[in-house]
Amino acid sequence: MIIWLIETGEPLPIKSGIRKFRIALLAEKLVERGHEVFWWASAFDHQKKTFIAARDKNYSISEGYAIRVLRGLNYRKNVSLARYISNQIIALKFRIQSKKYPKPDIIIVTTPDHLMAYEVARYARGNNIPFMVDILDLWPDIFLDRLKNTGLYNLGKMVLAFDFLRLSFLLKNANCLLAVSEGYLRWGLNKVGRLQNRFDKVVYLGYKPLPANPVDSNEKSKISVWLEKRKNQKIILFIGTFGVSYDLELVVDVAAYFEKSGRTDICFVLAGTGEKFDLISRRTAGLNNLVLTGWIDKDEIDILLSKASVGLLTYTKDAPQGLSNKPFEYLSAGLPLVSSLTGEMSEFINQYQFGLNYSPGDLDGLRSCIERLVDEPDLYGNLSRKASDFFKEFGDANNIYHEYARHIEKFFAEQKEEPKKERSEISVKL
Repeated sequence: MIIWLIETGEPLPIKSGIRKFRIALLAEKLVERGHEVFWWASAFDHQKKTFIAARDKNYSISEGYAIRVLRGLNYRKNVSLARYISNQIIALKFRIQSKKYPKPDIIIVTTPDHLMAYEVARYARGNNIPFMVDILDLWPDIFLDRLKNTGLYNLGKMVLAFDFLRLSFLLKNANCLLAVSEGYLRWGLNKVGRLQNRFDKVVYLGYKPLPANPVDSNEKSKISVWLEKRKNQKIILFIGTFGVSYDLELVVDVAAYFEKSGRTDICFVLAGTGEKFDLISRRTAGLNNLVLTGWIDKDEIDILLSKASVGLLTYTKDAPQGLSNKPFEYLSAGLPLVSSLTGEMSEFINQYQFGLNYSPGDLDGLRSCIERLVDEPDLYGNLSRKASDFFKEFGDANNIYHEYARHIEKFFAEQKEEPKKERSEISVKL
């Protein structure tokens, strides 16, 4: 098959040291199984907030596997008008440039970005190409969720009216829906008002199993040497983008509490960068038990995971309650989780006992969870074992994306056999 993958937000595997996420992992499996993959992506690195290419261009990754990047605008904040305009530019470029390439047999498109996904849906429907929508986040609903004032909420619905029409067109015309969690799949099905069909499916994000002996290939970072100086401390780890969804200020406050109380056996490590990085840097000034690493590559992340004791899921009250990459990343190293998520992640932790939950914004709750994991070795050992067991059963990316690829093959085989069915039409003038 010739398969188009559409995803504009994750890191691209165009050089070594890149941490591979959902579409990169899926692409590898599809190529391994003999398919030809063409990935439409953005020329802007969403994590680092820098351009990876000065213009629209193709990258040849391997035989039968290429990535085309489309250049939009620079933006500094994840939720911003600049990002929205950039997404519109990229979507328009896809509308124009997609006509110049051989038609694929099938398309897998993620949302967000719903603007790009809408253009993909128009293209697929106009060319009678089956397509699957993979729901990674609840756009544009999440923008309204931040508007607590009734007047602002209603105004937001008016402003985003065309975006909701685009989303409706996308989901109603998709042959099937995939999602990273049960809640996200229900959201998609509720939007189209139908029951789950046999090809609608939850596919967890997962993570690659941690190497047995991670090696730091970055000679400049020497992160393993730095960690050696803290080998007698328990590393409480956060890895991710310093965005508004993460309550890193609370982590700083807890670190300050431990330092003031005289505990020297705990060290907090916040790895990554983002729009709140400068704020967190200012707040951590003078703290000896909290380290900001800045942006680090895959090898450095693996070393941190192998040395850490606890993985932090410190989300704000208003953060989306899905299953992100982060928990699977921590679980790959057998790290018990300390989580403020209130949805499916909280339920998984309670059911499978691989971590502790606390309420969003609760400093005493976060402090207590960390103290228990550091001070109660029997509890820690039990949670760590169950974290590893859960990862092996539900989080191993090798298994997840092998099954994802097989699911695509089965879906396409049935599409070829069955006559095309009439689908509801929605007219949207944009």
